[in-house]
Amino acid sequence: VSTQSTGDFFVNGVTHARDLKIFIGSPDKDDITRVLEAYYGRMKTTTLSWYRIHEMIRGMFSHDHNYADYTSNAKKVHFYGNDGVCLFKYFVDEDDPQKEFVWGILALNFLCFLVISVSYIFIVTLSSRSSKNVSNSKTNKHASKRNTKMNRRIAFIITTDFFCWIPFIVICTLNSVEVVDATAWYGLFSMIILPINSVINPLIYDDTVTKLIQAALKRQTDILSNSAAFQSIQTRLRSAPLETMELDRVEERKAGTTNPA
Repeated sequence: VSTQSTGDFFVNGVTHARDLKIFIGSPDKDDITRVLEAYYGRMKTTTLSWYRIHEMIRGMFSHDHNYADYTSNAKKVHFYGNDGVCLFKYFVDEDDPQKEFVWGILALNFLCFLVISVSYIFIVTLSSRSSKNVSNSKTNKHASKRNTKMNRRIAFIITTDFFCWIPFIVICTLNSVEVVDATAWYGLFSMIILPINSVINPLIYDDTVTKLIQAALKRQTDILSNSAAFQSIQTRLRSAPLETMELDRVEERKAGTTNPA
């Protein structure tokens, strides 16, 4: 096992040979330290390096000639080895050795989202101001239309970034403070939600995809506006002012008959 500090930081556990019955599965430092303390006696309160742990485990067993040395066959479980699909370990708890690193990455992602959003909003603001300052000439109308299209695209980019990252960061926070156990959702977020954010941006920049989305929205809007329920509601809303006027006239006539001049 490596003596490097990075190795200590990114190693979550060690898997030993099955013949070494004292360690089952992939115990972490705390589990192994309790076994070592039970064998060697009370130890000072300190964090052992993986190299030191490996040497102390070797010291627990004899190494006679012509006998297999099962202590030499130790495989490290790294940061990306916590899941069978080899994914970044976003879900950490208070006892996780890489919690500072994971929270640093999540904070960096959130900061990048804020910077991108503020930058896009600044671009939209400048674009809107320039559109208001131009006259109604044919060329400037074309520029205004182009700016409107760009503003819609920017709004879509910010929206997709928000719905891909912010809920995920919230879930990571709730999982870390043990409000919810989001372990079962890890595959959903890491293999579906987050990759969508990377895949969808090139599609947004393509006018073809934007036109298809707009056509689909227009089609749904037309279907809704032509539906019987919508037509019925629209008819009632249109007739409501007329019915109110008729009632007002009736009330005025009644008032005139009861109080003759």
